[in-house]
Amino acid sequence: MLIADSAIEVVARDGIRALTHRAVDSEAGLPSGSTSYYCRTRAQLLSLTVERVTSLLRGFVEVSGIQELASTNADDVLAMLSQMIEALLADYRSELAARSALIIELTGKEDTTDLVSALLDPSDLFSALDATGMRDPAVAAMDLLAVYEGLLWERTVGRLAGQDVDHKHDSDLLGAALARHEHRGPRNLFGLRR
Repeated sequence: MLIADSAIEVVARDGIRALTHRAVDSEAGLPSGSTSYYCRTRAQLLSLTVERVTSLLRGFVEVSGIQELASTNADDVLAMLSQMIEALLADYRSELAARSALIIELTGKEDTTDLVSALLDPSDLFSALDATGMRDPAVAAMDLLAVYEGLLWERTVGRLAGQDVDHKHDSDLLGAALARHEHRGPRNLFGLRR
């Protein structure tokens, strides 16, 4: 884990091109050659880094409570999602920055399709939205994901980096992404009759 966590820090701070065995050794405070003992190639080092990033972020989603949120109250759902953004930024900013860098650099490269797919896997969000009772949670999740990813990007490495999370603003944006998805029942997620 020390090697993978150090690799994440290198990528988050310096970009994916700075990810070398030597840089990871230095970041981890390990003797030269330690990283190459565990990851013989750069491809193995990339794979280890992606695996660790996805594992940490998946673990966050599992303990966030979003999957247990069975409420169909829009305010509850949107408040939880906005709180997740703030918590991710507080505890996983490096992982988010590394994830963004990895996605950008690896997309379209030969032999990296599986790595990119792992970084972009929306299944946790699909299952969380399914619990809210939406008619088509996969479509709703993709709409929500577009906005959610945009907020994370902007707050991690974009124009809003370093600014406090504005829960009302984020909730409004997330709500707009979900507003068109009908709830399974007489009212949609936002309590409006169709």
